[in-house]
Amino acid sequence: MDLERNKKANPFLILVSVLFLTSVLTILQSWHGEPENAESYRVLAELRSIQEEGKFFSPQEPLAFLLLSFWKSLAGLNYVPAYLSFGAFFLSLAVHLCAYLMERGTWKPNQYLLCYLAAINPLSYNVPLHHLSESVSLIFVLLLFLSFRMETILDLLVLVSCTLLGLFSHFTFFLIGFTLFVIKAGTVGLREKKKNQSVFFKRRNLPKLFLYGYLSVFVLAVFLFGSLGFYGEESFSYMGKRAWEYLLGFGSFVILLAAGTFLLRSEKELNSVAASIAVFVLLVVSGYFTVRPIRGMDTVKLNSLSKDIVSLRGRAVIDPKERIFADRPTAEYLYFHTKQQLFFREKDNFGERDYILISEIWPVDKKLLQREVRAKSAQYLFLSGERILINGILWKRIQSDGSLKTLKPKSSVARKGLEKDSGYDRIRLLLLEVLAPSKSSRV
Repeated sequence: MDLERNKKANPFLILVSVLFLTSVLTILQSWHGEPENAESYRVLAELRSIQEEGKFFSPQEPLAFLLLSFWKSLAGLNYVPAYLSFGAFFLSLAVHLCAYLMERGTWKPNQYLLCYLAAINPLSYNVPLHHLSESVSLIFVLLLFLSFRMETILDLLVLVSCTLLGLFSHFTFFLIGFTLFVIKAGTVGLREKKKNQSVFFKRRNLPKLFLYGYLSVFVLAVFLFGSLGFYGEESFSYMGKRAWEYLLGFGSFVILLAAGTFLLRSEKELNSVAASIAVFVLLVVSGYFTVRPIRGMDTVKLNSLSKDIVSLRGRAVIDPKERIFADRPTAEYLYFHTKQQLFFREKDNFGERDYILISEIWPVDKKLLQREVRAKSAQYLFLSGERILINGILWKRIQSDGSLKTLKPKSSVARKGLEKDSGYDRIRLLLLEVLAPSKSSRV
């Protein structure tokens, strides 16, 4: 008998490894300063709104943001360090839990190095900066895989608790993760139960019937979500894109851990000092090609726009009652950096006195506006770069006035850039109102 294989992994060493990897990831992700992708600014805008106004910036699954807000208050960190360290912790924890799920025996040094390599690779390194809520939800999915046995009442409590916490972290991701859990429980778990029947499974076909029933409901739900526009006008495209992103981000470190764990079990030479040195060198090389600035938005133009908006409102050119509409990423960037509130949803009703941001306005377009639009009130405001603000009155005129037809496509694109309310938004708002009704979205 392999006595060493029968020994359990040391929880204390795993916890130390989780914290160590968290520190490394935080340092690496902070190396190039503030992340500049739209998803990060969404999280940062929500965090600032919760911290300073006690409300969510927009409807979201609340648990991850509430935990992030608590972590920032507890640690006393600034917004960006709090966000980066929080995301790094959940990526590190997810990688270690996944590795423990695959290898519950004694961990040798290369098992820890494998965890570090799984976290610091081009596909999974930026996962918390693009999918923070999903990273939190993944923890509850993994806890189900690790602890659920369906043998006692306590197992039922674990099932209910992890299900609720996972849903409040991210609705869509948890549905996918829970589906994988049900498949595993209904196949691998079923074979184990046949060897040792529990009181819950006196009928051998009960788990299989549940599996078939659940998968039927899941497939039907996916079809209905797509057909009824649950995620918006292109729901099928949205679901496909999300599934692909999850497969690349989360699936990459799961596959790497699975392959690495299999090799460490089957090839004893891979547990040698020489193998450890080789894995460490591979880790350094992976880190060299992985750690790069997080880009995605033109922050130079957005910073210029921020100054323009602050100046116009500071000089009372734009009345406080006159709202400004823009696309969601722009609104979130400006709120985080300047606390200027821009609206980005169609349901907020763009009115005649409100302004909407239009991009790619060239000098010839500006001359056209100056020649054709003459009014006592400011129907348009020039901004730096190729941007202007036009109010609702002028927007309507552009749609019907032939002399301004060159501006019609650009104004239509700006209006279509406003988010339309969807079934998914209503689900998120419901989850928010259930868990934190006092912090319900202020927009």
